[in-house]
Amino acid sequence: MSKHSGMDFGELTTDADFTSRIKNFHGSVNRIGQFLQNVCERDIYEKLDVEDRVKYDLFLSYSLSSLFWFYLRTQGVDPSKHALKSEIDRVREYFARAKQVQDRKTIMPRINTGAAQRFIRSGLWQPKCNTDRNTAVRVQGPQSMDKDVDIVVEDQ
Repeated sequence: MSKHSGMDFGELTTDADFTSRIKNFHGSVNRIGQFLQNVCERDIYEKLDVEDRVKYDLFLSYSLSSLFWFYLRTQGVDPSKHALKSEIDRVREYFARAKQVQDRKTIMPRINTGAAQRFIRSGLWQPKCNTDRNTAVRVQGPQSMDKDVDIVVEDQ
């Protein structure tokens, strides 16, 4: 038996490369298991918005499928010929769709309707209606800001 991990390697105890790889693999599996357990136990799912829930679900689906892929490999089964491959491809497709939706949200310009309304309202200037046909308006010309220019506007 190995001192550190409690695993029995039998005749392969003397093969340092094999034992170190198995220990690393076992440690990685344990860390992944603890991580997934922490993610699943917390009540954070209810606190997430729709976009984050999609990311969360995709992450869990891909993680669990990948872990099952590894399990099949350890059992000597070729996962590429298993139905699991189509599941992983389906999850990858959903990753791509989620990314497209997110890109559309960030790339597509949004109109600030309040600012647009103010812009249009100020651009549609209408002089006050007077009873006179001719109205004198004092405008400062762009050439000379010190001089006033009289413009006569005739109503038709």
